[in-house]
Amino acid sequence: GVRGILFVELTAWGAKWDNHSGNKGGVVPNPAWKIVDLLRTMRDPQGRVTVDGFYDGVSPPDAATLELIRRLPFDPEKPRAAIGYDGFDLDRETYYRRLMLEPTFNIAGFTSGYGGEGGKTIIPAKAVLKVDFRLVGGQDPEDIFLKVSRHVQQHAPDIHIKYMGSMKPSRTRPDLPAVQQVVEAVREAYGVEPMVQPSLGGSLPDYVWTRTLGVPSVLVPYANADENNHAPNENLDLENFYAGIKCTL
Repeated sequence: GVRGILFVELTAWGAKWDNHSGNKGGVVPNPAWKIVDLLRTMRDPQGRVTVDGFYDGVSPPDAATLELIRRLPFDPEKPRAAIGYDGFDLDRETYYRRLMLEPTFNIAGFTSGYGGEGGKTIIPAKAVLKVDFRLVGGQDPEDIFLKVSRHVQQHAPDIHIKYMGSMKPSRTRPDLPAVQQVVEAVREAYGVEPMVQPSLGGSLPDYVWTRTLGVPSVLVPYANADENNHAPNENLDLENFYAGIKCTL
């Protein structure tokens, strides 16, 4: 499976133009603070989203899913190096649960005022926040957008929220016969014991198969783990290429 996504933009305004933060400081509202104050109402100190109903439909993983997670390889040094964050200290289950089975609330960008070299003492006239929510399980991006919109209307009615795009989450049960057929094909083609990952952390339009057409979907990554996908020197080992053909046939 894959996580879904909802992308929104929040815009706040103050005066009609930027003002001097000394000459007008204390009398002109700062739209950046409006957004910061709104964000404080949307997330608690532990990182849990406080938008009413946000977690509706999110169920804890069952025993079979947790067992699949326990079989996945985990070396904390690898994600620590891959993401460039020395403070990474998650254990196996927490890492995979957060990455695949739990929703997120991410600030993708925040723009306001002057961000160039040196200083410019202004009160900005406008602030724009871009946010993405990664969604799981029973969550629906349209429903989440309505709930977030209601929250904004309640706490900061002068902030405009704009829907930017979305994809629904998608999951296929790993115990289905179709999934087991794919597992057997990988086992035979590659000559190794396959690892079944319950979900990807990212988002793809996989829901077209599972939700729209009502058929199971299984994603099989034929490439080598260090393929460097979507980056310079993207590559595919020839051995994996030919094994992928055999697996597909």
